[in-house]
Amino acid sequence: MKKYWKTILISLVIVTTIGSYYIQAARASKNDFPFKIETTSGNKKEIENLILQASYQNGDIHRWLYISKDGSTNLMSRQAYIERLIAPHVPLMFQKYIQEHRNFMRGKELNPSKYYEDEARLIYTTDPNNRQKVIQGNLLTLKIDILDKHTNNSSSFEINTPAQASYDWMYVNDIYVENEEIKILVTNYLINGGRELHIYTVNEKNKELEQDSIIAKIEQEEGVYSEISLINDFKNIQNENYYFYMVEKYKEGMGGARPEIISSQMYLYNNITNEVEEWAMPAELKANKDLMILHGEEIFVPILSANDLELNRYNIEKKQWEEPVNFNYPSTVNDKDTPFLQLTEGKLYLVNRIADDHLLFIGDLLTGESLYEGKIIVENGENLDTNYSLYNEQINSIN
Repeated sequence: MKKYWKTILISLVIVTTIGSYYIQAARASKNDFPFKIETTSGNKKEIENLILQASYQNGDIHRWLYISKDGSTNLMSRQAYIERLIAPHVPLMFQKYIQEHRNFMRGKELNPSKYYEDEARLIYTTDPNNRQKVIQGNLLTLKIDILDKHTNNSSSFEINTPAQASYDWMYVNDIYVENEEIKILVTNYLINGGRELHIYTVNEKNKELEQDSIIAKIEQEEGVYSEISLINDFKNIQNENYYFYMVEKYKEGMGGARPEIISSQMYLYNNITNEVEEWAMPAELKANKDLMILHGEEIFVPILSANDLELNRYNIEKKQWEEPVNFNYPSTVNDKDTPFLQLTEGKLYLVNRIADDHLLFIGDLLTGESLYEGKIIVENGENLDTNYSLYNEQINSIN
């Protein structure tokens, strides 16, 4: 009997785990709520191929969802049990990569900021030290994997970063690829509490580090809290010609008092010219800086009111402000909640709470014309908490 005890113990653990899972899943399913999009006005073709990657929080229940014109899909019920254990939440954009390049994608982080794609290649890099705290003295390497999409063959190489003992943590923010150069934007957290924003430029052909550029740095100061914030939206896999970032310092508040801002400076880094320039925001727009969006060669600063959105736009190439675009929607939104805003292919997508539902608004980015307005409503939501939250992560267009 003794020689079988390990087998019996493992079997009991597996049975208990799976049994507990299905009991919890059955209980949780009673708290699942389906969502649907109800058209108010505009062209329904605007949502024909849209899928909102979202989640809702109802009390202590959290669910990942896809919401489309056909209703919502609870990702927990969609995935098989084993899939949930291996990859509990696969963002929509990665499903295609996993289906087409399963071997290459195996073991990789499903974070778009770690990828670059063109017609021929898919490039991926990992965080140095695999997101673990740096052990002083260890080499800090950037591993770069390259997939040839035509042959499905892949290769990889590693680059040692120059500084080995100065950092506690290093995180990759983005990859930019042009003319056989791979630029990797990395935030480095210094041992002494400071922070640096680096661009490591790697020669793809020679597999060598060409340059290590520090484009922002903050020193640890007593009584001062400092932050480097990236404004870019890194939820898409695309080359960003500009990196837009903000360096802020706050005087730490005493006894829970709100920190007092000491300085706030914004910068643009040009990936084509490798130049950094300070960018100044007009004083009248500074109250809205937390909603700023960088889209292509333009910086957008939204100003929201109950049923209107004024989108101020700055053209980086021309170095000038353009006429603002105004979007009007008859639905009265709750301007106390932070709205979800996304700019994609010349359109504005807005999701914001209105009473018990959420407004879905689509507008033309050039003219301000309303293209579509609808509501995201809950079906059979009698048991849904009135304070439930719906979080939109990304709006995808599926062709």
